Amino acid sequence: MTPNVDRIALPVVPAPPRRTGVPIVATVAPLGLAVALWLGTGSPYALLVGLLGPLMAVGTLVDGRRAARRSRRKAVAEARQELERIGADVADRLATRAAQLRAAAPEPDELVLATGRRGWRVGTGPVPSGIEFAGEVPTELADEIERLRASCAEIAEAPLVVDDGEEFAVLGVEPLVRAFARGLVLQAVARCPVGTARVEAPDGEAWADELPAPVAAGPDWSVSSDGSVVLRIRGVSEGSAARRVEFPADGSAPRLDGAPGEWTPALLSAPEAAHIASRLTDAARAAGWRAAGDLPREVALGELLDGAAGAESAACVGVDDAGVVLVDLEHDGPHALVAGTTGSGKSELLVTWVLALAARRPPAELAFLLVDFKGGAAFAPLHALPHVVGVVSDLDETLAARAVQSLRAELRRREAVLAGHGARDVAELPAGALPRLYVVVDEFAALVGADAELHAVFTDLAARGRSLGMHLLLGTQRPAGVVRDALLANVTVRACLRVLEPGESTATVGVPDAAAIDADARGRAVLADGSGRRLVQVALADAVLVDRVVERWRDAPVPAARPWVDPLPAVLPLTAVPRGAVGLVDRPELQRREPLVLDPWRAGAVLVLGGAASGRTGALATLAAVAREHARAEVRWVAGEPAELWQAITTPSKAPVLVIADDLDAQLARGDPEQRAELAELIARAAREGGRRGLAVAASARGAGGALLTAAAAFEQRVLLRLPNREEHLLAGGEGRGYRVDRGPGSGLWHGHEVQFALDSGTPAAWRAALEAVRPAGGGWGVVTSRPTTWLARLDAAGVRAASVDRPDADPADVLVGDPDGWLAAHPALTGIRRSGRLLLHGCARADHRLLTRSREPLPPLGGDDEAWLLEDGATRRVRIGGTDVRPA
Repeated sequence: MTPNVDRIALPVVPAPPRRTGVPIVATVAPLGLAVALWLGTGSPYALLVGLLGPLMAVGTLVDGRRAARRSRRKAVAEARQELERIGADVADRLATRAAQLRAAAPEPDELVLATGRRGWRVGTGPVPSGIEFAGEVPTELADEIERLRASCAEIAEAPLVVDDGEEFAVLGVEPLVRAFARGLVLQAVARCPVGTARVEAPDGEAWADELPAPVAAGPDWSVSSDGSVVLRIRGVSEGSAARRVEFPADGSAPRLDGAPGEWTPALLSAPEAAHIASRLTDAARAAGWRAAGDLPREVALGELLDGAAGAESAACVGVDDAGVVLVDLEHDGPHALVAGTTGSGKSELLVTWVLALAARRPPAELAFLLVDFKGGAAFAPLHALPHVVGVVSDLDETLAARAVQSLRAELRRREAVLAGHGARDVAELPAGALPRLYVVVDEFAALVGADAELHAVFTDLAARGRSLGMHLLLGTQRPAGVVRDALLANVTVRACLRVLEPGESTATVGVPDAAAIDADARGRAVLADGSGRRLVQVALADAVLVDRVVERWRDAPVPAARPWVDPLPAVLPLTAVPRGAVGLVDRPELQRREPLVLDPWRAGAVLVLGGAASGRTGALATLAAVAREHARAEVRWVAGEPAELWQAITTPSKAPVLVIADDLDAQLARGDPEQRAELAELIARAAREGGRRGLAVAASARGAGGALLTAAAAFEQRVLLRLPNREEHLLAGGEGRGYRVDRGPGSGLWHGHEVQFALDSGTPAAWRAALEAVRPAGGGWGVVTSRPTTWLARLDAAGVRAASVDRPDADPADVLVGDPDGWLAAHPALTGIRRSGRLLLHGCARADHRLLTRSREPLPPLGGDDEAWLLEDGATRRVRIGGTDVRPA
């Protein structure tokens, strides 16, 4: 085993500066100046000036070289001090690395169980230290640096560890071969997961029986783990071997492929190997390992319960090599996790746990909520127990999620009970005041997968459950990635039956042993609790034991308080709800039901959305019945007639009025775009403002889109019944998790809560407006019609004097008749009628009305050929034509 390379930078000594030559210009220039002066003055003293330049140049050169030598000596001195510091640091590093090597490859008598350790310790010898020096070597420090390199090149007497390999060929003197092989075998067993090692040893090695592994006789040595070869030692040279070790018969030094020339092999005597093997076995037993045959294949729970002692709160779940196994969540818990692959016996362990608890304590002290997400059959034997306050399964995921959500309210209720008694823990309460509640979940992963928010519920329950007497017993195939850390932090009792991967066992109970359990060992588990880890055989319950426990507590009192109320019924008669309510609201988070009160006068208009056969008409009928009885209101039920809906909204009344528009989207879709827009605006205005004048609006529709889109926003109270698909549900304002395709009639969502309408029998009769019947007769009448000839003939037959507006003076007439164009041409007559007469528009378009009346007010829709608009005193209203047959002949 070679340490990692560690490069250390050598101290840096700056290179000496390059030598500079004599400055020629500075030397020659003064000489030239001196000659010039001598020629000009003739004085020989002028020549002395020229000597100053050479003298100064030489002096500068000498001084610079002296300064460079001083700087170099100083840099070397500093580098030597740094080198001394590096030498001390290297000595520390060598000591640290030597300690690390010894810790990574302990002596044989220091071996511990260490799954995942790599390499084989074969002896001791010098190994490279891994320390290198980088950088340029200064000439002045070359000898010192070379001595430092030599001193730290190797670590003497370090553990000699060779790389991983499955095979060794150990040859030579037999006693030395065996002594060397014993150390390798002990290392191989120590690195195998506890309980997975299998050993073959040659004759004469009785110490191997002390190993925590089954040992078989063989010609050579081998150690395997679950079929994977960990070590094989051959005593002959045939075959391929990754490593060859030889102990020569001539007594020369042993040889090892890749080892240094001088090394000391690790040799163990048989007694030394037996001592180490015994110590490894003790450590394996402390980690839960048991030798094969220690535990029975099957255990009957009934037999254990008859002789089991211990506290009432302890559950007898099986046996280990020491006897009956009792698990007490009240003292060692508060919560438990059971893991195991399909067919390992996980559900049987949960059933055993529940029955073992129920056999000892009455229903007044102990209750169970069973959540079965394996189809509902896992807990079938427990349904008859009086302790069981509820059973939910994945056959109804909504019911399961609702039951778990109710646990939040149960937490608050229990806190209130403790506060009322002045107690801090449920154990301080009088017996029977508050039964402990065990929430038992089979396939926890499937439960939280159906609703991600349930993670938070269980985490909260796990954190606060101990003092409140609430315990979790969770079963899952693979806890890793399913049970979150915040929840696991409070799960102190864990059982792992057979799993497929060692990592799954380690994640559950801290050791990989459960992955080594045989597939046919159903009910075999590794249990980790306050007593440590141990291998147990789970006891099995039968129908006789269930009957015995049920019979024991048959007449025992059962607490009235339950963790949740029953779900809303699918059929709810109106007589079963409080006065003034139209149904019930499910509030599992508060552990109660509340009346569903829809007051359209005070709380805003009501819109009921639902598909075919969802009960939307029945819901409106119930609302109508409650409004008549409770609010003494006049109910105007309109179905399919836009004209009647307009009239119902605009017709005044002294009593409170509830206008109900059944299939409002269909009514809006019947009109033309202009009429639809005007009617939608009228409905929206009535929904927003009608309450102030005693008018309330309620409507139903198949969806919130299409023609209803504009008016839907004005409905402040919205109930979502079953809609055709999730997209329609989301468009209507619902949340995705609230969509259910299996909703029955009257079942829906209101402000995010489940509701059930009390569906009243029968549907109110359709409301019809009491329209005024008008008969054009007498003076001051004008009739605008697209069929003026027909009108003239019918009026004449009825004895009414009528004339065409084109010839108003031809004959004296009480009624003028004409088409829109004719009336526009007869402007004086039209002006007179508008001012003081009555103008009847029959079979005309809205554009004709606007053109003739110069009014932009919305017009009420007309319901048929016998209806018309009547303009009188500047206002237009819908009327019925009476006494004159004006329909086409």
